[in-house]
Amino acid sequence: MTAHNGDNTIIISPRGERAGAARVIRVWRYPVLAILLLLSSQSYGAALSSSDAAFREGWSHLIEEDYARARAAFERISSDSYDLGDYVLYFTGLSLAREGNRGEAAALHETLQKVFPQSPLVPHLSHALAYAAAVDNDLPAARAYYESSRGRVNGNGSERKAEQGYVAARLLEEGGPSAAAAEAHLDNFASHTAQEAAFLSMERLGQWRRDGKWEEWGLPVAFYGKFAKALSRAAENETARAVYAEAIRKFPPSDDYYTVLLDYAELLRKLGDTAGSRALLDRASLEAPPAFRNEVAFLRARVDWKAGRLKDARATFLAIAEEQGVRPGTADRARYLAAWIAEEEGDIAAATEAFGKLRGAQDETIRQEAAFRNAFGHYRLKKYPEAAALFEGGKKSGFSSVERARHMYWMARAHFESGRKEEGDRILSALATDPGGGPYALFAAKLSGGDPYAMLNARSSGETASCGKEKEQLWQAVRNAGWGKEDAEKIRRAERLIGLGVAEYAVLEASRIDPGAIRKALGLADGGTPGLVRYLAGDLRGAIRATSNVHNDPAKVELIDRIQFPLAPDYVGDCERKRSGVDPLLLHSIIRQESQFQQNALSPSGAVGLMQLLPRTAAEVARKEKMRRPRRRDLLRPQVNVALGAAYLSRLVRGYGGDYLRAVAAYNAGESSVARWWGDAKGDPALFLEKMTYRETRFYLRRVFFNVLQYYRIYRPKMFSRYFPTAPKGSPQEPGVSSPQPSGATGGAPPEPAKPPAAGQSGG
Repeated sequence: MTAHNGDNTIIISPRGERAGAARVIRVWRYPVLAILLLLSSQSYGAALSSSDAAFREGWSHLIEEDYARARAAFERISSDSYDLGDYVLYFTGLSLAREGNRGEAAALHETLQKVFPQSPLVPHLSHALAYAAAVDNDLPAARAYYESSRGRVNGNGSERKAEQGYVAARLLEEGGPSAAAAEAHLDNFASHTAQEAAFLSMERLGQWRRDGKWEEWGLPVAFYGKFAKALSRAAENETARAVYAEAIRKFPPSDDYYTVLLDYAELLRKLGDTAGSRALLDRASLEAPPAFRNEVAFLRARVDWKAGRLKDARATFLAIAEEQGVRPGTADRARYLAAWIAEEEGDIAAATEAFGKLRGAQDETIRQEAAFRNAFGHYRLKKYPEAAALFEGGKKSGFSSVERARHMYWMARAHFESGRKEEGDRILSALATDPGGGPYALFAAKLSGGDPYAMLNARSSGETASCGKEKEQLWQAVRNAGWGKEDAEKIRRAERLIGLGVAEYAVLEASRIDPGAIRKALGLADGGTPGLVRYLAGDLRGAIRATSNVHNDPAKVELIDRIQFPLAPDYVGDCERKRSGVDPLLLHSIIRQESQFQQNALSPSGAVGLMQLLPRTAAEVARKEKMRRPRRRDLLRPQVNVALGAAYLSRLVRGYGGDYLRAVAAYNAGESSVARWWGDAKGDPALFLEKMTYRETRFYLRRVFFNVLQYYRIYRPKMFSRYFPTAPKGSPQEPGVSSPQPSGATGGAPPEPAKPPAAGQSGG
């Protein structure tokens, strides 16, 4: 099982056919919207009026791009008497515009503007008409509609931004094709590769290249490289190869030229043409400047490392790091990887020295990990006073509450080893009460003599008995919040749209409410409204993402915490009843990390559903549990996926004698890797975490156990305080050990940094 938090978009090349592009590119969105339709029908009952039934039918056809049937459904509704009449006109007009029937769409636009002048949908239909006009090459009409919609359209981010980008680029062609238009189309294609409008930009760029316009305009080699790179992301690999080859053949050597050449070599390698990649680099290296030769050497050293030639790879990396004619970023990455190889070889002194030289690295991720590894190296070399001082410095600059807790935990251990027990106890006492510490809070509890997993094994406190009513209770709070007349109408429309399964436009309605009124009525921080609406609509993943940068008071549980760490009884079931002996809040914590509650999530490795089960693992668990062998589509069903995931995790917990840390690690990385790391750590759980050679698994554990503490803090505060008693109010807390702030992808802590440069899965 692996967590995959990026967009799970599968891009299939449409080969230049516009209709095909739209169908293929948008298909990944449909299951999510279909799920929302299903959830809304379950939540609001089946007793729909004929108009509501027609509205929902029209919307389902619209998202499937069956525009004729969508129009037929919406035309059964009287826009004059229906309470969402502007949406009836808008969706009908949108269907017409998408079909290319701009005349009738424009007439509906005029009607919408006349009958519902204050509707937020007027500029949205203007946008649709601008895009349709640009596709039809009617640039005067495109400009008129573009000017009236620009800056007034939001929601459904990437698709509309791609359409806006396409229209803007087309308007630069009013005097004929130009280099400026080409630059605009390239920006659109590179930024929104998976969208239909971006493919249209790609097609124009390709046609101009074939017509010789690129050469006529004197476009630089960097333009060729950027286009080829975007083509490879769009799975247009043969065209990408041709563009790269043309650039290498046509342009003289320069810094940009060598950058493009390296990207070309990387594409060849990914396509399996390793011989071609190596030959390309060998030819270019003969007359290339030192910086380029070092980049080539860096790539080859990574290959050596993956092939197990550690000594050769380390020597090359160190040579690159000390080279004068090397880019600063490359020098840091080379030294960083050399340090990790030294770790693998057991040369702790050399690794510590190398990490120490990276404490001032330009890259934040390398600098943060190097700061810890340098301090940790001193600890392992038994230089405890120096290690404690270095951990103290790292704690002050840690990028998240978990990273700060990491430094604090090991600082406490360094104090113990150097005979400063009182200081170590003081640090552990503070850390063991911090819900932002993730696994390090659990390690601190264990080192202080407690059982870090007692809370997970305890009988439920009954605090989550009403989790199935959580959403409805919030709805009641929203409805009864004492809104002004205009805002109350927006809330009503948003709720109606959610009930009809149209969450995207419910967000649009709610975004028009005065933020001050929302803050006063619900205590929701500025920027939290879209997430609230998505949460109420059942789109938990969208809610988490929409609130990832919303700040709140870390000293108390607020509404934003419940949105960031939502309960999902529809998926997990009764929050009081353990599943195969596993606490439902632990299952929530894993699901949040694995799929962010997207039940149709599919990872590149083939893991499926809420708990990201590999089909072969699911089949083996089903056999042991005497369940029917699941088909792949069965794993998309929440109840089946969670039942199998819980059973698998339960077997792991039992197999490790109740050790949840190893069980969760094995859930992510497999039992053989866990056995190797546990042996290296000699049974020390904190050392086990630091010894992991898979950075993904280290961060997976940090996030899952961070999630666990947040779920207990939010939903079972009495139980949480029993096992993790908080520091008395008013008492000073250790600097950097404050409770978390839900302001990033990990919830209460700032987001963990992006994956650092590494070979394979090794590294920081």
